[in-house]
Amino acid sequence: MRALKFFLRMWGFIVGMVLTFAALPVGECKVAVDDIRSAFIEEVEEISKTTYVIGHTCPDSDTVCSAIAYANLKQKQNFKCEPRISGAINKETDFILKYFDVDAPPVIENVSGKNIILVDHNISAQAVAGIENACVMEIIDHHNLFGDIKAQKPIFYLTMPVGCTATIVWLCYRQNNVAIDKKMAGLMFGAILSDTDNLRSANTTGLDIEAANNLQKIAAIDDRNKFFVSMEKDFTNYDGMSEREIIFIDFKEFGAGNLKCGWSTVATLNISEREKIKMRLDDFMKKFFDKQGLDMFFIKLHEIENYSAEMLAYGVGAREILSAALGLEDKNNFVLEKNLPNKKIARGITAAIENNRTAA
Repeated sequence: MRALKFFLRMWGFIVGMVLTFAALPVGECKVAVDDIRSAFIEEVEEISKTTYVIGHTCPDSDTVCSAIAYANLKQKQNFKCEPRISGAINKETDFILKYFDVDAPPVIENVSGKNIILVDHNISAQAVAGIENACVMEIIDHHNLFGDIKAQKPIFYLTMPVGCTATIVWLCYRQNNVAIDKKMAGLMFGAILSDTDNLRSANTTGLDIEAANNLQKIAAIDDRNKFFVSMEKDFTNYDGMSEREIIFIDFKEFGAGNLKCGWSTVATLNISEREKIKMRLDDFMKKFFDKQGLDMFFIKLHEIENYSAEMLAYGVGAREILSAALGLEDKNNFVLEKNLPNKKIARGITAAIENNRTAA
């Protein structure tokens, strides 16, 4: 009887998927999340066991706020879900949480043997320890699909080409007709501003803008720009922090060809502050790059006021790779007068490494 029930649910899921996507207008971000999930969710989730929603290591605002908001959504759907983080939160995230009177989730250091929902990442290099032995139930993400996370069962996997994972979480609330309270709206709003640089980045979509406008109203934020500057003023204050601490505020590791690469984004308020932090970090990396355990290390110094940036590169051949990725001939000057999304630069770096390996 149970086998028949499962067969019917899966059949309903397959038919629903076909009908749903056949009816979707090409190019529009409309997903009938509730219909897709309802066909099989009870079969693939052990609802009697707590599931932990967690983002990537070196947590940023999107990964923390999306974990909290998505866990809240699941709780309202009567699932036993709790948010977790993989380490200390940064100043920007701390500002957002305190502004909306929300406590930071507890830190979880190892997820082996636990039910897990991943948000804002989909590769093991960015996941908390023990992920290879965890039971991954869902992945909610907006990054490139590298897909080396292993799942023991069929899972709900929602990835969309938007600027922020919180935008996808907002859509899940809407599609499931779940009301968003002021606190959750504030967290998602702050996360979207963070990941899209106040809706200015090239990866900002119409859906991000729609989500931000809706969430701003619910969160009762009168001035979006003023709120964003307040977020970043705290985030770009590096007084009392070591160079290593600054570099690893927003750090991600990624593989390209057979190389192990690191990427760090460091935010600054203006060009003057960018120059100051550049001198500190450049001196540090020239002395201690060999101790980072990476083949190449790239740092993006992001300047908020004029929305420009500068890239730093370390490791054998890293400058040449970055030059090819950015299409710049000068291997000693990587100033970007018009900021580029991190993902676009990282894709260029990966492609340049692959081309270099093929040519060799």
